[in-house]
Order: sequence, then structure tokens, then C-alpha cells
Amino acid sequence: MEDELRCGQCGGYYHVPVLLACRHAVCLACARELQKPAGGVPRGEEDGGGGGGAGGEEAGEGAEVDKLSVLSDADSGVSCSSRPASLVGGDPPPPPPVYTVTCPACGAATPTDEAGAAGLPRYRVLAAVVDKHLERYQVAEPCQLCEGQGAPRPAQLFCDQCLVFYCGPCRDSCHPARGPLAAHWLVSVGEGRALLRARRREREGRCAHHPGEHVSMFCLTCRLPVCVLCLHHGRHHAHDVHALNAVTKTRKTELSQALQQLSEKARAATDFIHTLKTMSEDVQGRCREVEGVMVAQIDALVEALQQRRGDLINWVRRQRDGKVHALREQVTDYTHTLQSTTATIHFCIEALKESDPASFMETQEVLEERVHGLRQGWDQSMAPEPRVAPTFNLTLDDKTLLAAIQQLTFIQHKPPGTPSMIPEECSAENNSVTIAWAPHPTSLVTGYTLQIDDGSNGPFREVYTGEERVCTIDGLHFDSIYRARVRAFNNTGTSAYCEPLCLQTAQVAWFTLDSDHPDVSLVEGGGTIACDSYEHRVAVGSVGLSRGTHYWEFKIERYDGNADIAFGLARPDVCREVILGKCGGSWSMYIDGERSWLMHRGEHFSRASGGVRAGDTVGVMLNFTQRTLNFYVAGELQGSISLAGVVGVLYPAISLNRSVVLTLRTGLHPPKQYLAAAPDVPQA
Repeated sequence: MEDELRCGQCGGYYHVPVLLACRHAVCLACARELQKPAGGVPRGEEDGGGGGGAGGEEAGEGAEVDKLSVLSDADSGVSCSSRPASLVGGDPPPPPPVYTVTCPACGAATPTDEAGAAGLPRYRVLAAVVDKHLERYQVAEPCQLCEGQGAPRPAQLFCDQCLVFYCGPCRDSCHPARGPLAAHWLVSVGEGRALLRARRREREGRCAHHPGEHVSMFCLTCRLPVCVLCLHHGRHHAHDVHALNAVTKTRKTELSQALQQLSEKARAATDFIHTLKTMSEDVQGRCREVEGVMVAQIDALVEALQQRRGDLINWVRRQRDGKVHALREQVTDYTHTLQSTTATIHFCIEALKESDPASFMETQEVLEERVHGLRQGWDQSMAPEPRVAPTFNLTLDDKTLLAAIQQLTFIQHKPPGTPSMIPEECSAENNSVTIAWAPHPTSLVTGYTLQIDDGSNGPFREVYTGEERVCTIDGLHFDSIYRARVRAFNNTGTSAYCEPLCLQTAQVAWFTLDSDHPDVSLVEGGGTIACDSYEHRVAVGSVGLSRGTHYWEFKIERYDGNADIAFGLARPDVCREVILGKCGGSWSMYIDGERSWLMHRGEHFSRASGGVRAGDTVGVMLNFTQRTLNFYVAGELQGSISLAGVVGVLYPAISLNRSVVLTLRTGLHPPKQYLAAAPDVPQA
């Protein structure tokens, strides 16, 4: 149960474990690190977060007053109040949380009051089990003041006044034997553990509201151990209260019965794993039988069969290896689950040995939930049957003619079964999709055929045929939903297509600029571009566009007012050494420091006043629905080109020359005000 005793945040053994609303535990020091104000802004230095160590246990112990009422009875982590309605005339609304502690295991947030992490309930049973484990296996206590990237050094001494474990260097630097610290009592690590355990036992069993009274009752309403004064004079006098020992005995009996049922499942899994191992030996024996029959048949044939015999033997052995490998993997999977279950069983058994009823009752529900969850996991995932059959469904055809000896093979009785998609391994990124599938578990497959539609619920078309079981398809339309399906085939026939899987490409395009000209400089992966030539140089985007509405921006980082810049679109074969818009395969807006005009096929039109300067932003919006290309400067429409009649794939492009540095921003959604306006544009 080693993993049960280590904190999910720091990775070390639990030190002063506290219980979160999600039923997971963390060290108190780790909880302080994870603590944030309820608004989500990281804590400032003034709240004193980050202090760890045994001293934190002592400081926070006195503030622990009925903190279990902060945690919801459900796993949602919602703060609730345990104050009875009989005292206040109805349940008041729960106070808003002051802090939240995020669980490192599941990410659930636990609300707390002004005490923060120090007010979380202590997980005393876990602390006791960790303490026993450290003593039983003589695990070294880590120094609580070691800093740096490496693991803390083993502690050598413990200060009874500071309640901190020190290694040698930290003791010399943080706890010198002079001044006021010279009177502190330093003891060995073992004695320090004993002192902490004695102090913890001294505090346990005492009522949080009446420190002079021992808890002897258990309030089922608040789910808290209480004392006699709480029952008669406190907040629990009208609640459902029972004797603590009786309730503890009942709950321990229930947990023991659940553990017994889980142990029976673990025992059954052990027997099944043994059966799987025996089946592996049976596979070996059956394989030898098939080999013997096959060799006897081949030896009876003419000498021409000798060459073919070796090939067939190797094929059968590959089948054997596949079956043995599958059975061994199943053994490994079941063994791992069994080890995890065994660890939980041992942990719960140790928890059952807890002598303090209050400590046990604080965690019995957590233990019952874990045991119940494991039981459900066994029923859902541990199918008591092997993944592959030990038999070989093969028959050697020894009646074929001598002329067909070179085609001698095993008879496959039926076409393969329908393969299945693996949704968790399928993905869509930008304008490409990755599709993964798995074969039918009992079929012999030669290859697969993958089909997708056109992204508009149109007919399917074949995109891949081969033996691989994963395929990435690039160059698709943006903002489209593609349906994909796959089938398997072998020498006998083909399977049916599986149910189509839908994958949606990105709504907006992410791309970078690309240019192989030596005068063009691209940095930050193609996001920033500059030019060292007085001649115009064109850079083209890495992604082609053919559907949807796309918007991208250029920020002018450097511009002296004399250089020429042209923003727009281009086809892949555009001339890259003339200004964009001069050839027929490009459309652009030329702009300088005073004016702009639109360009296509070398023609200038729609001249407008107003230029750009360093720091301005130029936006480009391509709308395939309206077939328009719009340009914006500082949020204002500067020009618009009609793309009516233009078909095919278009690429974002730009041309520039010396003294210009631009930064590209892509993956942007078009501003709503740009979409609302539909200006009349001239025909390019």
C-alpha cells in the first residue's frame, strides 16, 4: 500500500494529512500551497501560505472546530452548514467560502472559511497508518527545511520546542546552539516521532468545543463525535445522537463485510490469472499439435512442398506468439488491478485497527466509498474470460493439385468482422484530422479501407488503403464536420463499414508565413517577418483556405513611411519577387504612409486616403460565403475586393521590402462588427 501513503502533491509520505471535500488527502503544507482566495486570484504574501512542518500541525490544531461541517456530504465540494435548525429557527444560507483548496488528484475545489487550509479536518487514521509504516520499515524522516530542486536530506534531530525535524546543515544554519535556541531540547528522529505521536494521542478523543471533555457520543445529523456537554447544552441537543462505541462497532462491521466481499473478488481474480497462465501452456500444446499434423501432411507430398512447409510453420508460430502475447497482456492487466485492490484492502485493514473511535468515524465513509468503487470497477472491467481463444481455427488443404503447391495456404473460413473506431485516439487540429481504429478481436485482417465525406454530408470517398490502423488527412476545409468510416478485408472478402465517426475541423485558421528567399527573415516560427531588400519579396501562409470566414492581423512593428507593403491573398504559384497583386494569382491592398489602393493583375483601383505608421494594426478578413476580401486599418474599413468567380484554394500572403517589420496574429475570430457590415465592393 505504498502509493496509499504518499501525497499526490509533493510525492512524499503524508505529513499532517488533511481531508478534502472530494475525499482525497494532502499534506497540510501542500494544502497551504494549493490554497487560493475564493475569487481565484493567487494569495499574497500576507496570508502566510507555504509554511509547512510539524509546527503547522500544532498551530492549526486549535483552530479545528467542527470543520467537517464545511465539507458537503456529497462529493461535489459544496460548502454547507451543520448548525441545527432548532437553535436558529431554520437553516441559514451557508457563508461564502473565503479560500478554496484545489485537489491535485481530481482538480475539485474544497471551500474553506477564514482559517484556510489550517481549518481542514485532520485525516488521523491516515496519519496513524503512515506513522506505523515508517516505523515498521524504518523509513528515514525527511528534513522539513531543505530547499532546492533535489529531494530533502534525511533528518538527524528533532526540536521539541520548534516541532521541526532538522538535517545537519539545516540545524547548523537555522537552529544554532546559541542564544535563545540553546535552551531548546534536541532529540533523535525516533524520539521526535514518539513525542509527536504522544502529543497527538493526548489531543485525540477530546471535544473541540469543550477541551476538558472526552467525546463519547456521535451525532448522525452533523456526522461528528461530540461530548456530553455538547449533547445537553450545545448545538447538538436536538440532533440524532448515539453512543460513539456502538456506532463505531456497527460501521466497522459494515466495512469489514464489504472488505470481505472485495477480498473474495480478489481471490477469484487470482484464480483466473492462474487459469490464463495455464491457457498459455495449452496454446503451446495445441500449436504443437497443429504443427505435427501439418508436417505429417507436407511430408507426404512431393519434394516441391518442402520449401512451402517452412513458410507455413512460421505463419502458425506467429499466430501462436500473438495469442500468447495477448494472454500475457491480460495477465499483466489483471495483476496490476489485483495489486491496486490488495493495497486498498491492506490499507483498510490497517484502518480497522484504529483504536480511537472518533478518528475512525471521521474516515469510515471515505473507506466505504473506496471499497464500493473498487467493487463496481471489478464488476465493470474485469471480464472473467480470455481475450483470445486458445484454439487455432486452421485447416491445411492437402487435396490441392501439384500445380497449386506454390499457392498452398491456410483456409480462412470467413471475411473479417467490422473494425471499430477508437474515439479517444481520434482528433482534429486546424484543417487536418487523425483517425484511429481497431480490428475485430477474432478476425484475420489483411488491410483496411478508410473513407471520409466532403465535410458537407456528401458522398464518401476513399482516402487510404493499407495495413496501418491510424491515418492523418491534411488539407481539409475549415469549420466543417467530416464523417469517417473504415472496413477491413482479407483474401475471403470484406467486412461492413463501421458506424461513421464525426470530426470537426477548426473554425478559425492557425498559420505561419513561409518564404525561402534569402532577403526575408522569419522569426518566432514564422510569426514575425522582415526584409533586407529594396525589391519586393512575397511570403505566403502555411495553410490554404477554401471555406468559411477567416480573419488575421498584422501589427506594424517598424515602418519609416517610405517602404511598400501589400496585404492579401495568393495562389501557391504566385510570383514571389514582385509586389503582391501584380500577377493574376494574387489580390492585395497596397498601403504606405499616406494612401492605399487595391491591386489585382497589376491594375490599381479603389484608391483611398489614409496610411499606416509604426504601431498600427492591419486586419484582413476573407469571407467565402460573401466572396469578399476586406482590409481594416486601426479598426476602420480601408478597402474591399470581390472574389466572385474565384475558385480553388487561396493562401494568406504579404509583400514587403526594406525597413518594415511585421508581426502576424492568426487563429482570430472575425469581430462581430466586421461581420455585420457587408459593403458593396468592386469586381476584381
